[in-house]
This record gives sequence, structure tokens and C-alpha cells, in this order.
Amino acid sequence: MQINEVDYELVEKILLGNGHFNSKQKEFIELNESKTIVAGPGAGKTTALAAKIVLLLKYLIALNSKDGICIITHTNVAVDEINNVLSKAGIGIIDHPHFIGTIHEFFNRYCVFPFFKYKFKHNGLIIDKEHESDLKYYEAFLGRKYPWMNDSVKKAISRRINNSELFLNKDNNTLDLYNSTNWDKFDRYKTQMLAAKYSRKKQGFLTHEDTFLFSSIFLLESRFKTMLRQRFKYVFLDEFQDTTPPGTILLEDLFGIEGNVFQKIGDPYQTITYNQPIPEIDEQQVFKLNITNRFGNEIAEHLNIIMPNANIQTYPEKRSFKPIILLYKDEEEIYPEYQKIIKEYEEMDQFFRGNTMDDKVLVWARSWSSIVKKGVAYKEKKKKKIKSVNDILKSFVTDFIVKKVVTNTENLSTAKLWFSGHYKLAELHTILIKIIKYGLTSTTKTELKEFINEILQEKGVASINISNNIFNQLETLLLNPLVDDVENTNDIFTIHSVKGETLRSVLVVDFNEKPLTNILLHRYEVNEDGNYLYTNHNLLYVAMSRVTHLFVFAMHIDDWNDRTQEKLDKKWEIRAPFLVVSAD
Repeated sequence: MQINEVDYELVEKILLGNGHFNSKQKEFIELNESKTIVAGPGAGKTTALAAKIVLLLKYLIALNSKDGICIITHTNVAVDEINNVLSKAGIGIIDHPHFIGTIHEFFNRYCVFPFFKYKFKHNGLIIDKEHESDLKYYEAFLGRKYPWMNDSVKKAISRRINNSELFLNKDNNTLDLYNSTNWDKFDRYKTQMLAAKYSRKKQGFLTHEDTFLFSSIFLLESRFKTMLRQRFKYVFLDEFQDTTPPGTILLEDLFGIEGNVFQKIGDPYQTITYNQPIPEIDEQQVFKLNITNRFGNEIAEHLNIIMPNANIQTYPEKRSFKPIILLYKDEEEIYPEYQKIIKEYEEMDQFFRGNTMDDKVLVWARSWSSIVKKGVAYKEKKKKKIKSVNDILKSFVTDFIVKKVVTNTENLSTAKLWFSGHYKLAELHTILIKIIKYGLTSTTKTELKEFINEILQEKGVASINISNNIFNQLETLLLNPLVDDVENTNDIFTIHSVKGETLRSVLVVDFNEKPLTNILLHRYEVNEDGNYLYTNHNLLYVAMSRVTHLFVFAMHIDDWNDRTQEKLDKKWEIRAPFLVVSAD
């Protein structure tokens, strides 16, 4: 794919204003082979990926190519961002034959829904975390097989069926059941437990974990694999480190072959979900997008000590402050001292003062909030949680459909579950994007009307017409979208909660077993103990890499000794406001 300067100027103007892509970003944008793109903090991964999609689509359109692009995102926020860029570039939103959405949306649409339609002639799947009626179904199933069984035994076995996990037995390519509850009588009842579980699934009551299970079964037929491979030549998996192993394995098996371009983009060193293994990476297949625009070398050099494989590079003109070790005796004095440091730097540096990003205290555990600020419990609410226009419209249309359908279903919650897992939800998303972009024109009204009627007809509910009041209400919502603006007066957050954010400064506190202090001291060769969880290691990396200017790490005076002084004194600025130094 040849990209000229005019093409770059187009996407740079949309995405960067007066800025330009750096050499690494351009290399990634033009990369046209299967690779793992390890994108460091502040390296402009999302921006470069959006530009890549725009230019690739322009290229395919110019060739009149039928090659499809598949973009697997971790959240729907990324979907909106990429579609917004495409609209500004005059291309329009991602539509047939391409796909953009989460990994569950992809496999549900192209594997699970076709499987149930093909295998069981079933269209109405309900996909949720769990289904309250499952236990009663299993009890009834056991009652038919074992009429002599008393109710308490049926209830007990039903709970075991519910908690036992289905899996695909690769030895014979059939469904099997794990003894997930370690039941000593499992083998005796396994056949009926498996039959009950499978019978319930055939009715269309699935959980999110079933997405990958039934996709694996569907893809056992090579013709279905071939169809998807031929349709989607270009596949991009964003935030691959947050993708669960079953999903990654499926994508690798499906698209990780010659003839397809499969690129995984993310940062494995930001894998901070407990029990989620850090992705294994073939270093021969890695492209590093590692020039950061977030901070200067003052921060990067320490990140490269904490996480050497990250190899973060910086712009020479980018400046941050030397990070600070804040020594303390009493925990309650940490926060006031941090506020003094912020005020000091604001008075000293106009760029820091003019930076509008937040300053946050980051904790490993929520319970530490009341240690930092005595008696102040951790608050979950974030500042200015704004609901997108797309989400508002989607919720409104969903409520309209569910209320129409509920007359023919058991109750409102059942109808909501049914529609929340409907395979045509992605089509609604596409229609709403058009409405946001072009307004409620006769064309978009007709598309939405036909979509709603198709859903209603599935449940035998009467159709609507263009004069229905829903269109007037949507017009009002477009003019006056509601937002939920919730102010959080607390500035203490878990490290997990700020992943992906950019902050002006950060204070990290570390109490109890001091997992982060132990890692810091090991990485700077103060102690030899390197036996710590990789998730905690990654948490420290994530915390430091959020800042544009200032990183402060609070360390108890008991963890400071001559060797610590020797290893850290010249690398960090050491603040010890609680020590009284006597004059000789």
C-alpha cells in the first residue's frame, strides 16, 4: 500500500491538527504483514490505528477491492472513535463487507448465531452472565429422568450442573463436561448432567463464555473458516493484552495464516487483570511503537529500569520532572506533603501550571484510601461521566422495542435479555451512526423503521410506520442529548481504574505488604528478591507511565537504608520532610 503525502496530510489534519506522525507511527501505518505491535504508553497507538484504517479503506476503495477489514476492539468507545475519524475523512462508517466491534460481537455474529441457525434453526438467543431460570430447568430435567429423586437432591445436582463447565473435547471434537465442583459422584451422573446442560444451551440460553465454545464448534467445519478468511483479509486486534486467552487462540487459529494480515496491537506490560496471563510474544514477530509523546526522558529512563523490555524512547524537546521518593513516618502526613509539592511545582513551572490534566493519588487496594485520608472511604464514581449520543439513542430505541415486545413475553427483564443478545444489534449501531451524522432524513427514518419492524415481527408484534412518535422523540434527543455529569470530590483512585488515562502528576502509596516498594527496590538492585506477581510489576509500570510531568512514590522511612541511598539518590529526588537533621 503506497501512501503519499497528500494522504498523510488528510489524516494528520483530522487527527493531529497541526501535528505530524513520527517515523515509528508512519512505519506502523504502512506495515502490511502479520505482526504483534507492542505500543508503549503515550505512543499514539489509537491515533495511528485510526489513520491506518482510514488510509487502508481509501486504498481498497480506489482498487474496487472486495477484501474486508475486521477491527476487534476492547470497548465500544474505540468503535465510536474510529467511525468518527472515518466520517470526517469522507469515507463514512465501517459497514459491509467490513466489521468493527468487540471480540464477542464478532464471534457471536459470524459464528454463534450462524451455528444455532444452521444446527438448531434457532434465531432468538439470550446471552448474559447467567440465567436465573437455569436451575429450575435442570431440576425439571432431572425430575423426568429420575422421578424417584427427592427435591433436595435434585436441587443439589442442579447446582452442580450449573457450576460445571462445558468444553470441546479435542480428542473426538465433541462437547464434554468438566468436574468443576470436584464431586465424587460426578462420573455416575455425568451423562445426564451433560445432556441437561446441552439441552439448555440448545434453547438459546447462553453465557458470554459460550461465545468462544460454540464458535470453536462452528469452526470445526473448514468451509466456515475458509469463508471468514476470504472475507476478512485484514484483521486488527486492539488492546490484545486485555483479550482473554480463548478469544486470542480462536483469532490466531482463524487468521494467523499466510494470506491474511493479522496485527495485534497493545502493550503486554499493561496486563493488570488478576488471573489473566501475560500474553506470550514471539520477539521475531514484534514491531515496537515506542516513541512516547506523553513525557520526557526524566520519566522514561525509570520506566525502562522498571520494565526494560518496553524500551521507551522520547522526544529530546519533551521535558518532565525528576521523579520523587517521598519518605514518611506517618501515613496521614503523605497527602498534605503531596499537595505542597504540587503547589511548589506550579509556582516554579508555567507549563506544569498550565497543564489541565488531573493530579491523582493511586492505590493498590481500595481500602488504602482511608489510610491516605483518615476515615475517607474509596469512591467508585469518576469525574464527569458522560454518556455518548450514540448510547443515549441506542438506549431509547432499545426501551421502545422491549416495551412493544413485552406484551408477548413473560416479563420485561426477559425481553431485555432477549434483545441485549440479539444478533442484529450491530445493525442498529450502524443506523444510529448514520442518524447522528446525517440527521433523521427520510432515508435514515426508513432504515430505522425497517429495522424495528423486523425485530417486532420476530415476536409477532404489529409494525410501526414513519408517523410513529418515536421519530419525533428521537429528533428531540438529537437536539438535547442528556449527560450524566457526576462530580467526584475525591482524588484517590486504584491503579486499575486509571489505565489508559493521562495525568499531570501521580502519587503512589504502598502500604501493608508493600508489593510495589518491593518491586521498585528489586528493579534498582537494592535487594535480590525478584519473586513477585507480574500483575503488581505491571501495575507499577502503569502507574508511572500515566504522568506527563511528575511522579511521586511514597516510601516508609523503615525501607530506607544506606544501600537504598546508594542506588536511588542520584536517580530520584529524595524528599524527607519528616526527618529532623541536626547541625554538626
